[in-house]
Amino acid sequence: MTYKEFLEYLENNFDGYEVFMEKAAAYQHLKNQKRPAKSRWNENKVQKATNEMWKKAMQPLYDNLKREVKSAISYKWAEYIEQHEVLEGLRDAMADLNFGNVD
Repeated sequence: MTYKEFLEYLENNFDGYEVFMEKAAAYQHLKNQKRPAKSRWNENKVQKATNEMWKKAMQPLYDNLKREVKSAISYKWAEYIEQHEVLEGLRDAMADLNFGNVD
């Protein structure tokens, strides 16, 4: 499974994706409000930054799974993820997710 396929799998099968995106978007909007008015980002740039946060947050999980699954076949990944309750663990992590204060 490629990283892009992995992200698509999560976006389609992981209900915590919405939680992450909401929290990341709120963080990016707050960060944007603290910028000087003439330096503020438009909504597209804020959304792009939010998407980048998702990609960067999921990279370590992908790398760990890639070491464990040792296959490029998507259904092998899905089987491993289900058998080892990866999404459940990820869901718990999303519930506790906090991007902290914006400087």
